[in-house]
Amino acid sequence: MQAIRPQWPHTIDDIRSSLDGIWGLVGATGVNGNLYRLERSLHEPLTYTITEYEGSEESKVLNKKTFSAADKEQAISAFAAAIGF
Repeated sequence: MQAIRPQWPHTIDDIRSSLDGIWGLVGATGVNGNLYRLERSLHEPLTYTITEYEGSEESKVLNKKTFSAADKEQAISAFAAAIGF
């Protein structure tokens, strides 16, 4: 089965821009059909959290992983891999 990459974000830089923006959040459907969100904490200590939800709704969390500020690029890479980059 061929995986179709979501329309947004278009690039890894789009992910970075979203995280560094006002909301500090980016979401997309993964190659497995589940919704993924990568978000920056709004308060110190700065962290990045990837949350995987079952299907396209945010009603059931399947997995959640938190990264430290020093591991921002690792969080971006993990999110990008989950959505098909």
